[in-house]
Amino acid sequence: MTDWQQALDRHVGVGVRTTRDLIRLIQPEDWDKRPISGKRSVYEVAVHLAVLLEADLRIATGATADEMAQFYAVPVLPEQLVDRLDQSWQYYQDRLMADFSTETTYWGVTDSTTGWLLEAAVHLYHHRSQLLDYLNLLGYDIKLDLFE
Repeated sequence: MTDWQQALDRHVGVGVRTTRDLIRLIQPEDWDKRPISGKRSVYEVAVHLAVLLEADLRIATGATADEMAQFYAVPVLPEQLVDRLDQSWQYYQDRLMADFSTETTYWGVTDSTTGWLLEAAVHLYHHRSQLLDYLNLLGYDIKLDLFE
């Protein structure tokens, strides 16, 4: 594993671990809450986080809009979120170790393998922050180191 792969594996791993910790804090009565009007619910953000590493890399390798709609249509229940996040993380790690071929997305974006791996990492941290903000707005007392 190269230095950049080791670094990416470590940093994305921290993002996954801390996302897992945040998801485990969520109380059942808060899943449907929408702390910011017009934005996703707590549950919708958590589901997005649980699948996004895999989703981004499926898109990177040529998944069509229809294929992604089918991917996103598979329900993820609250009690499945941590396992689904781990599955997505494993998918990401498998791609990190492989020299996969990228294709132009169905909306016209082209990037390298490294670019897509970085995009997925940034995407994870972006929505982890969104979930953290939601939980703070709902009054959760979060004591969690988000970075190493």
